[in-house]
Amino acid sequence: MNSRIIFSLMLFFLVACNQGSNNQVDENGSAGNAGDMAVSDSVEKQIAALSDGDFVNRKFVRTSALTFKVDNVQTATTAIQKIVREAAGFIVYSKMNSQINQRAVTELSRDSALESVQYTVQNLLTIRVPTTQFDTVLSKILPLANFLDDQTIELDDVSFQVLSNNMTIRRAVSGSKKKQKESNVSNIYQQEEADRAKVDNLSLNDRMKYSDIRLSFSQRPLVKQTVIPNENHAMEYHPGFGNQLRAAFIDGWLLVEWLFLTIIKSWSMILVGLTIWFLYRKYKQ
Repeated sequence: MNSRIIFSLMLFFLVACNQGSNNQVDENGSAGNAGDMAVSDSVEKQIAALSDGDFVNRKFVRTSALTFKVDNVQTATTAIQKIVREAAGFIVYSKMNSQINQRAVTELSRDSALESVQYTVQNLLTIRVPTTQFDTVLSKILPLANFLDDQTIELDDVSFQVLSNNMTIRRAVSGSKKKQKESNVSNIYQQEEADRAKVDNLSLNDRMKYSDIRLSFSQRPLVKQTVIPNENHAMEYHPGFGNQLRAAFIDGWLLVEWLFLTIIKSWSMILVGLTIWFLYRKYKQ
């Protein structure tokens, strides 16, 4: 009787454990199958859409580049910043500088010269705006130009790149089902490829959501004139006659002062010399 009870308990325990493991496998399997079906369905839909050749089903990255002239670079920059803010965009690059076109130095006198510099103020901007506001932003920026040098609009079709990434992700997910039959190195490599594909898709989605617009604009050349020292005759400068006469008089007076002070300092030697001279004449007579 006791042995039957023990046997029944053991049998019940084994059945319960087996059922729990089966439930866990079913849950994991169903979740994995759902993910696989979603990836597979997405890939199949993309293949069908690209096979139809319909423009609507394509994925594009839109970019534009403009080169133009404005009346004032600083004023145009402020206006463009306002346009970008209103479109919920942002500026990712800005560089304003002055490019020197010509430089000339004209001699005014022996000690001064006039420097004339012709320069052009320009600004390089890269902005990112929502793709839905792409055309609106361009239509607001173009009126700021008084002369349009160049305008380029490019649509980069990334549909096949997104499809390739999704297929890479699907292979990694499908390979995870039979990972017990494959080496760990192969599984790690597939997972790394899938991670790179996911990151690449995120980058492409961001570029599709926000469009890049590169702007290069400048204004008419300006001229700035400044009086500077005459470098050509800086080492050849000579003072005028009046300054030289005044300097000579001062130098002569200083010489007189030096001689007078020298005589005063030598009074003892002069006294001895005079005494000797008087004695010499007295004895000579």
